[in-house]
Amino acid sequence: MNYLAHAVLAEPYAYSIIGNVAGDLVKGPLHGHGLLPRVAGGVRRHRRVDALTDAHPKYQELKALFPGPQRRTAGIVLDVLFDHYLCCYWSSFVAWPRDEFIVGVYDVLRSGGDALPAPLARVAPRWVAADWLRVYESLNGVDSVLKRLAQRSTRGLDLSASPPVIEAQGKRLEAGFHDVFGDVQRAINGL
Repeated sequence: MNYLAHAVLAEPYAYSIIGNVAGDLVKGPLHGHGLLPRVAGGVRRHRRVDALTDAHPKYQELKALFPGPQRRTAGIVLDVLFDHYLCCYWSSFVAWPRDEFIVGVYDVLRSGGDALPAPLARVAPRWVAADWLRVYESLNGVDSVLKRLAQRSTRGLDLSASPPVIEAQGKRLEAGFHDVFGDVQRAINGL
């Protein structure tokens, strides 16, 4: 799951949203980050969502759709793509309108102050100004996110071969998203 999905899967209060959005930016044990307890709870929830997603059999099947060397980065591609599918099927998973939800997340990030972990505090103003949660609305947006991730990578990620796989396997990837996201949403919410 990527940022939009993590925000959706947060508990419905600001500190949980902050922790869930910050989850990939807060590395290692939580005790050394000076996080507020409810923000730390959000980071733990983020990590649980990631663990549930990674362990899901359908997620593993989806990763296997990527040929050979692309399998190494398939998880990154799927996380970004899942935010796109979440945009496409929003009302199947979320009760309130997407635009209102996104504006609410931006409001939380703008007003989060000292509750924002340092790595999130550094990037949140740029993310909000760029309206980064809306980029997932189109496959062109997904492609631009993957290109930015590849450019910023210190590990030399090659994500350029992903769009043809997404196009060729689109129906299977989309169906797999429904299975994985639905199961993770039910599990994380205790339903």
